[in-house]
Amino acid sequence: MGAVPSTPRYGGSTQQDTAEYLIGTLVGEKSFPLGSDFWQKLLELPQDLRWPPDRVNQACELFAQNNGSTRHLSKILIHLSWCLQESMSTSGASPSLTLKILNALFISSVFLKHLIENTKSDCIQDLYLFLDETEPTPDHFTG
Repeated sequence: MGAVPSTPRYGGSTQQDTAEYLIGTLVGEKSFPLGSDFWQKLLELPQDLRWPPDRVNQACELFAQNNGSTRHLSKILIHLSWCLQESMSTSGASPSLTLKILNALFISSVFLKHLIENTKSDCIQDLYLFLDETEPTPDHFTG
């Protein structure tokens, strides 16, 4: 699997600290492969954590700036589709799977809304809704 940044230790940090770190990493310059544990950690964040609007806007700006090289929007949408496929293939989605689906929906909708509303072009390719050709993909990847 891919490398994942170390998250703050639970003993010395709060869930908010962990969320800040993971979201900051998501919008940053480093690209994480589809198979990285980073995505699982991100999608398992508690839903009751919130950022003030100015911080959300700042994160969206960084995400828009870096998405061309990280392709993180595509990757979060792929993880959303995998979670949805898993929920349809099992009898009833587990609470942890439901949390992952809701988080993937929320995260992708916030960033996608910002990208669409603030794009300077009418070209959908500028959203980078595809993977880089050099991106390693897990064995079960179809698409």
